[in-house]
Amino acid sequence: MVEAPIRVVDGDKCSDMVDTAVDAFEQEVLIDSGSESNRQTACVHIVLNRSSIWCVAVTYYGVILLRQDDLALSAFVGSVLNVLLSFTLKQLLNQERPVSEVCSGPGMPSTHAQSISFAAIFFILSIIGWLGLNGLSVMLIVLVIAIGVYFSWLRVLLCYHTTSQVVAGLVVGSVFSVLWFCTCDEMIYNSVLWMR
Repeated sequence: MVEAPIRVVDGDKCSDMVDTAVDAFEQEVLIDSGSESNRQTACVHIVLNRSSIWCVAVTYYGVILLRQDDLALSAFVGSVLNVLLSFTLKQLLNQERPVSEVCSGPGMPSTHAQSISFAAIFFILSIIGWLGLNGLSVMLIVLVIAIGVYFSWLRVLLCYHTTSQVVAGLVVGSVFSVLWFCTCDEMIYNSVLWMR
């Protein structure tokens, strides 16, 4: 393992500031036999994990730019409130992460898992409202769930969180997404009726 000074970082900013020692640790966690294919798989997991939040952010901005409606804006506002809720819960619960050398700060609930589940559930509810339940919408829903589960599983695989921290993030994000979607949908529907 490559020895390098480990930088201690506050909160969730650590995932953006992982240094050489942490990179080596992540790869060591993933590589069992040291084969070339395991190294390549480990690198893919690490790169995809680091890009997960950017994927969610780009999706939100893309939806806002493409749709330019109240529902897209409410998804963005809800995602910001969801992250604030996650940070608040982390401070209240103050549960340590499984490996403090990988990332410091509280780990319960996983902000990544909470953000991903919020986005996935909001997207699923929007698709059902837009297309109904048909072959295309079911395929999109299955794809969104698979991507969300994979990105959340990476948090456990790379030792950023325990399974319970990721599951808590998924549950909190999903519940908040359903409540936020229903509230916003009702407000948008009532405002349209009021304007008529």
